[in-house]
Amino acid sequence: MVNKMYKVTHEKSENHGSKHNQVLMSIVVCMPILAYGTAMGWISPNKALLMGDSSPSNGPLSEEDVSWMASIMFIFAPIAVFIYGVAADKFGRKKALLFASVPISLGWAVKLICAHPIALIGARALIGFGSGGAFVVCPLYVKEISEDSIRGMTGTFIIFSQTVGNLLVFILGDLLPFHTVLWILLAIPLIHFCILLRLPETPSYLIKCGKNEETAKVLGWLRSVPHTDKAISDEVDKLIIEQTTCEPKFSPKLLFADKTALKAFWVALIVNLTREFCGCIAVLVYASHIFAEAGKDPDTRIALSPNKQSILLAVVQIFGSFLACQLVDRVGRKPLLAVTSAAAGVSLCALGAWFCARGAGAGAAGWLPIAALCTCIFADASGLQPLPFVIMTEMFSFQLRGTVATLIMAISLGTDFALLKLFAPLNSWIGYHSTFWIFSFICLANVFYLIFCVPETKMRSLEDIYADLEGKKRKKKENVVETNHV
Repeated sequence: MVNKMYKVTHEKSENHGSKHNQVLMSIVVCMPILAYGTAMGWISPNKALLMGDSSPSNGPLSEEDVSWMASIMFIFAPIAVFIYGVAADKFGRKKALLFASVPISLGWAVKLICAHPIALIGARALIGFGSGGAFVVCPLYVKEISEDSIRGMTGTFIIFSQTVGNLLVFILGDLLPFHTVLWILLAIPLIHFCILLRLPETPSYLIKCGKNEETAKVLGWLRSVPHTDKAISDEVDKLIIEQTTCEPKFSPKLLFADKTALKAFWVALIVNLTREFCGCIAVLVYASHIFAEAGKDPDTRIALSPNKQSILLAVVQIFGSFLACQLVDRVGRKPLLAVTSAAAGVSLCALGAWFCARGAGAGAAGWLPIAALCTCIFADASGLQPLPFVIMTEMFSFQLRGTVATLIMAISLGTDFALLKLFAPLNSWIGYHSTFWIFSFICLANVFYLIFCVPETKMRSLEDIYADLEGKKRKKKENVVETNHV
């Protein structure tokens, strides 16, 4: 009944108002993720400098130092996930997100002050801690300020911001001096902190605090209509009903006690883990070697410096993320995720075949790994990376959303660390071709899992989503009766 009331008001609200404030606020909210993207990509353009004779440190860094700099973020991020997950439910989304920018700012400041290996590793631990918190809070914040009609698009801003951060740091690192880049990267979390101070808390959390009048004003500003509008009052009533018996708190026990919600949790977790195990992170790490090997082919005319290679891949990611923003609310989460998962699987299979042919001494076209690499990265950015975040926030009530986001992000970030550490030993054991074929199998198996086990969440209520999970079909006639009743 509640959801049908919302659908009625949604049809009205489409005829007036604007979504500009929701889009702009979502962009600002995701700035810590942009900072995370710059931190992830920062090593690539600076690795040669840090390990060279003109290193800003006391001396050249070792491979072990760089390895710890790359992976330390994924050790502290899962710890932060639990802390920020609890803080988001207890103190609010806005306050939790504000304090996510603090350790990120401190991390860049430490890099500016001292370039000693221990200081750099510690700085990246701080950035990882803040980023882990941002990955929990940002999806919640964006989902709770967005209308159903655009929540898919705004949900993709999370990964889009990360890819913009990657491209930004690659370009800056290629053009500007070491310390100048650090000053610019420090400015990003500071600007986010200052802007977010002036932005409101999410409507859902304001209702939890009993601030109904303020909620109406915030919703009116977000929807660009007067806060006295009938659609706004109906939306406030919906939020009140939603939270009448649902106070948000970090409670895995509450999640595991609800069989349907637990089934939704496993679906969301598997979809998110597929995002990690699809192998795209490993492809990015191994991109330079692939380009170098492809450049040895006499028929290949691509000869790019390592920084230019990184910029090329970042541009491909940007185009993929932009496509996701445009398509996710048109074609739906499930079809787009299935198509991109299939595309990534095929490209990874081709990449594995190329490595197998090279290892056997057979002729292998130099353009093939480049095409496979770009296809894989494009598919990853246009579906495999952003859509699991969208699905994760749409499959749970306000009460469980924080708990689910915390658990899934902690597991996902821990998986990232394991993959980065185990990728090289795995390649030594079974070969690069077998590794990429495993990644390909996971992507292709995910297509079948999506078709048969994952419900569509686009513009659907929890009642409808959970009915699909339970194998039930909601009758259209019932919907009409409920809507007329409201």
